[in-house]
Amino acid sequence: MPPRQTVFDARAESIRTRFETGDADLATLPLATLGERFAATGSLAGKPAASSSVTLKLLVDIGAEQKMADWIREQSGEILSEGQRVLVVNLDVKRIDGLQHVPGLRRVEAPQEFHFTLEDARGPVTGLDEALKVPGAPTGKGVIVGIIDSGVDWSHPDFIDDAGESRLELFIYAHRRPNTLLSETNEYDRAALNSAVKAIASGKKPGVPKGDLNGHGTHCASIAAGNGRASGGRLRGIAPAATLVGVRSEPLLDAHIIEGIRRIFQLAGDRPAVVNLSLGVHLGAHDGSSAIENTIARETGPGRIVVVAAGNEGEDLIHWTGRLTAGRDLVIPFHVVDTSSQFIDVWVPRGDDVEIVIEDPDGRTFDPDGQSHLGPAGELIADWRVDQVNLDQNLTVFIAGGSLGSRWQIRIKPSRVTQGELHAWGGTSNSSALQSIFPTGDSEYTIGIPGTEERAIVVGSFVSRPGLTTGQATGMAGLVLGQLSPFSSRGPTRIGKQRPDIAAPGQFVTAALASGGQLAHDPRLANRRTADGRYITIQGTSMAAPFVSGVIALMLEVEPKLDASDIQQRLRATGRRDEIVGPVWHRGFGYGRIDVAELLRYPNRSA
Repeated sequence: MPPRQTVFDARAESIRTRFETGDADLATLPLATLGERFAATGSLAGKPAASSSVTLKLLVDIGAEQKMADWIREQSGEILSEGQRVLVVNLDVKRIDGLQHVPGLRRVEAPQEFHFTLEDARGPVTGLDEALKVPGAPTGKGVIVGIIDSGVDWSHPDFIDDAGESRLELFIYAHRRPNTLLSETNEYDRAALNSAVKAIASGKKPGVPKGDLNGHGTHCASIAAGNGRASGGRLRGIAPAATLVGVRSEPLLDAHIIEGIRRIFQLAGDRPAVVNLSLGVHLGAHDGSSAIENTIARETGPGRIVVVAAGNEGEDLIHWTGRLTAGRDLVIPFHVVDTSSQFIDVWVPRGDDVEIVIEDPDGRTFDPDGQSHLGPAGELIADWRVDQVNLDQNLTVFIAGGSLGSRWQIRIKPSRVTQGELHAWGGTSNSSALQSIFPTGDSEYTIGIPGTEERAIVVGSFVSRPGLTTGQATGMAGLVLGQLSPFSSRGPTRIGKQRPDIAAPGQFVTAALASGGQLAHDPRLANRRTADGRYITIQGTSMAAPFVSGVIALMLEVEPKLDASDIQQRLRATGRRDEIVGPVWHRGFGYGRIDVAELLRYPNRSA
């Protein structure tokens, strides 16, 4: 069957077509929730939410934003976030059908949930301490550092100054309204945060929601800009005098991230600002065309920088690539690695004519018709469409249930080939299962969205400390100081863009621990928490990204109007290269290991 011509992505199409059957929330729920539903009911179908409205992202042509906003309001919808090319709206499901007739609309996306992706890092391996020993060295003063994540524990001493005042200028709580698919945000300014800090000190109930129920965002904020008060300044972040903005997103939806980016830059006004996104996802085109990537492209500029973690899928076989040949079937094999739910997202170039069928482990075949097919091998929903933004062809497959390890196949039958390079990504909420999703997968093209946007500063991870404690010889077998972290995702993007830009310390990084958060209670992390419960040592490109965000805050203090291309050029010019990295761009290191001393000396170089 030919691909459908539609403005709806696969998840939005699920909302549009399934509302009458009572499972309109299918496309917006995270995979883990879908898995729980399947386990409980034997089907992905569920009950309608309390409201028939949903949050959507609308990607429109430049110049069509106002007409789109007017149409939403005419339909009694709500505009949550508005800017160039991208609107985030709440709209009644019964009105969604009308979207396809609005001029200038290119894509309707349902929200999807993103995933989270200092000590020795300060020393010779990065040149940070050397750079900051210079008299008058920058500290991030006057720069906004925004953290959009699981939140920031605003009560942690590292985010309170010596006068007892909050270092957060604003705390934003983005969440869904109870028992609905509608998003909203609540904001708390510095006065409210100061009152909350005093209330806690006096044993009273604060009037501000808890800052971080997980701990991931707090750790990131500490790396970028913690002042180290809880450690006597020893475990300070890169830009300890910067002003913080924290966004707690629950769940971690791209709709919340889009609004967070816009709100942080709006709050900054004439001040320079850097936003850290230690998060990513692999359901999408990996080419810069998604709503969140378009937001980054449109919102960045002089003094407006977004930093993104490359991702932690460098060892996971989440990517598969193949060449199409006319008249010869191309088969993509994949396994059921999670008996709850998983996805396969396939991108076929425009101009290549193909037919597609999905084959279950028992040899049954299914057309990608967007309908639910429930059988002994599990439940299958597959949608085949032409993307109206990049004009490539996209097959999205969701599978729930079935036998662990059972093998499915996507059979692609090309009749005419003009380009021929096909890419597929697989995913599940169970990160430990990803290594076996494609039996013939690879580690290239594993940079997560939105790190595939070329105006973002994208950061991989290298080993700055081979063990949990300073001087420890082995924390993980075979780790060598300076090597690329095995988990660090590799480039390029699907369309050949060279990402990441740079590699920074991400292996065994010690930073602030959110009080009462998930990381504070996880028994598996007991030996990684300090005795006082204030800090924790963890790893990931999530830790490397805020290191770079902090360094950029130092750069912006000195030169407030630097833009993304300026910073990327300086990273290329100063990145440390050796025989491992090579003389040019490397798919894991980017343009090398970050050299903070050289970066901060760059403006003073003589021509």
